Amino acid sequence: MAMVNINGADFYYELHGSGQPLVLIAGYTCDHTYWLPVLDYLSKHYQILVFDNRAVGRTKDDGSPLSIELLADDVYALCRHFHLEKPHIVGQSMGGAIAQTFAANYSDNINKLVILTSAAKWRKAVEVAFRSLLLMRKQGIDFDLIFEASVPWIYGQEFLQNKRNLEIIKRVYLENPYPQSIEDQERQFNLINQFDGISQLAAIQAPTLVVGGIQDLISLPNDSQFLADNIKRADLLELDCAHGIVLEVPKLIAKSLHEFLN
Repeated sequence: MAMVNINGADFYYELHGSGQPLVLIAGYTCDHTYWLPVLDYLSKHYQILVFDNRAVGRTKDDGSPLSIELLADDVYALCRHFHLEKPHIVGQSMGGAIAQTFAANYSDNINKLVILTSAAKWRKAVEVAFRSLLLMRKQGIDFDLIFEASVPWIYGQEFLQNKRNLEIIKRVYLENPYPQSIEDQERQFNLINQFDGISQLAAIQAPTLVVGGIQDLISLPNDSQFLADNIKRADLLELDCAHGIVLEVPKLIAKSLHEFLN
């Protein structure tokens, strides 16, 4: 198990491959394993850093309130520690918010930026939906019911029609050796609830690819379009999937990332 103490927290991390550094930042409730579907392909071309954000996986901190700015600072500190010079930064969902903030605050320390199924600010509907799922956990609602309530928000039509996909996802959750606590889920929920990155978009100078899912109910196509319209050097790629983009279309995402970053 690889751990490093940075910014007052013990971070779990993994380094894979060699080449231009590439940092992959996972989203709400997800740890580094979110990137497994694309890791083999991308590690043939890049030196990849994956890690667990605060309040998820094996990373441990003091349990204090979080901010997207703090998590972006964590990414910067990790890059400095591992001597990752001007890495590409890729973030999905909440990880996309962290990636936006990193690119705005550390514009001299980034090569290219990719924002996957994210937003500059989430809609009230997303806050209400995520709060409801959190309250279900707090009240001890059966996991199967929480799972059934959550998957339509995350996955698209084709993915949901394949029962095998849902069985695999459910098993991953149930067999996770490092499940996220209710307290840590709430800490990350507050990040989603509080994040407003609209004003910082003008500060992003890196060449940027915004990738959205046309079926996404969490980050709507309009959210992706807004990001692309308000980041100076941004292109928009829309794919036929929903919010769980890396799990839904892993081969397409891996190839699209490599095409943009190369």
